[in-house]
Amino acid sequence: MKEDNNIVCLCADVQWPTENDYIKKHFPDRYYQMGIAEANMMGVASGMAKTGDVVFAHTFCVFTNRRSLDQIAMQVAYPKAKVIIVGFLPGISTILGVSHQAIEDVACFRSLPNMNIFEPYNETQVLPLLQMAKDSTNPSYIRMRRFNKMYDKIDSSIEIGKPQVVQKGSKLVIFASGMTVDIAIDASKRIEKEYKFLPSVINVFSLKPINQENFINIIKEHSSVISIENHNVIGGLGTLLSEIIAENGLNIKIDKLGVQDTFAQGAETEFLFKKFGISSDAIVQLYENIIRKDL
Repeated sequence: MKEDNNIVCLCADVQWPTENDYIKKHFPDRYYQMGIAEANMMGVASGMAKTGDVVFAHTFCVFTNRRSLDQIAMQVAYPKAKVIIVGFLPGISTILGVSHQAIEDVACFRSLPNMNIFEPYNETQVLPLLQMAKDSTNPSYIRMRRFNKMYDKIDSSIEIGKPQVVQKGSKLVIFASGMTVDIAIDASKRIEKEYKFLPSVINVFSLKPINQENFINIIKEHSSVISIENHNVIGGLGTLLSEIIAENGLNIKIDKLGVQDTFAQGAETEFLFKKFGISSDAIVQLYENIIRKDL
């Protein structure tokens, strides 16, 4: 914001959990408190974008699609307004229960024309993804957890639409995004210890747009595919991969881990992830099931 006076911040009364209070303090003339009125905020954001502002609109992930999907579709996506929607509390990563758990946001925004969808793996990817969103001619949705530490380095290796190879391995490839990348890495180390080979781990930080060629090449190098996501398995990362496999005739089965088309509950993130199969245990067990079938 120091370098671009056109950047403005809109906030739907979530300044403390999203740390927008910092912007309010240091850039008060470019900070707008919109209240608990997410749909109205999107309309205002679109209008401000038409005047030349670069608008960052902040709320919880779940309120982007459940409260304001019509406004985002007609006033942001359709006219390709320069709006970056920043959502917090992705998936079931909150104790606040079903009302605050965003299990269908990626599915909704994947189906909206002109929308980018980004999900940083760690704090080093936040700034690059914000810059990607700012530089894009399309509006963007950034699905973000709260990072409780300042980053001292920036991941400059990521490119829009291109999956990031976090770990190059063989036989099994695990596709993950956001909070599930570390889970995939942990599972791969356990599999390496038990089965004497290292699976590949792919970070899909750009859920839309995607470069299909990159995905196809990665999948072709492996004999098994697992996806793990903090989202409903319908419409998200697993569906994205299933479409690539089916549309390109890649003769390989995919197994999808995530919320299995059900609502969750209010509880700590670790408990919920374990209960709903978003865990390294689930990946290892799934791989064991795969190799049993191949015997």
